[in-house]
Amino acid sequence: HAGAPEPRATRPPVGRHDGQVTLVRQVGLGLASRGDVRDAVGFAERARAAGCESVWFHESYFERDAVTYATAVAASVPDLGVALGALSTYARPTALTAMTVSALDDLAPGRITVALGSALPLRLAQMRIPYDPGVAIEAVRTQLHDLRALWRGERLPRTGVPDLEPMFPPVHRVPLWVAGYRKAFHELAGEAADGYLARP
Repeated sequence: HAGAPEPRATRPPVGRHDGQVTLVRQVGLGLASRGDVRDAVGFAERARAAGCESVWFHESYFERDAVTYATAVAASVPDLGVALGALSTYARPTALTAMTVSALDDLAPGRITVALGSALPLRLAQMRIPYDPGVAIEAVRTQLHDLRALWRGERLPRTGVPDLEPMFPPVHRVPLWVAGYRKAFHELAGEAADGYLARP
């Protein structure tokens, strides 16, 4: 996966420094959420030593939970971006994603990136989750807005019940990307997101 979150610090010139490689361009390693979690941590350590800026864990139904892999790497591998892509706006409601990323941000402040998408319609159907292409775009747009609001400590207005109030501290800046194949997702990424994940 070429292209990665914004660098967290200025790195030395290209070459080897303290046993690590520094690359000319930012490069992220994409990993499937399958297999031994400890192996994924090892891959992330090797990626960091090879000069990668980040490791991306892709959530594919019905494999393993990407958040668990990301958490293991965030806690074990320093100075490496940890990214989730793509989290489904259908399977993971806004409040759940906000809570999850707040905890990840505590482990790895300033190192977390999240890509949002709808998930494959077939997989959603297997989970008995209705899918509508138009609704899918608006769901991602809305979640981009609402996540940023919750992470700033703002309430989300509700009708008939109390407003949704975050009970976690504001997070560091978490880049939000859009993942999807259709033109509307590309356009949304340009309008409202920090990046675009072409093949989650």
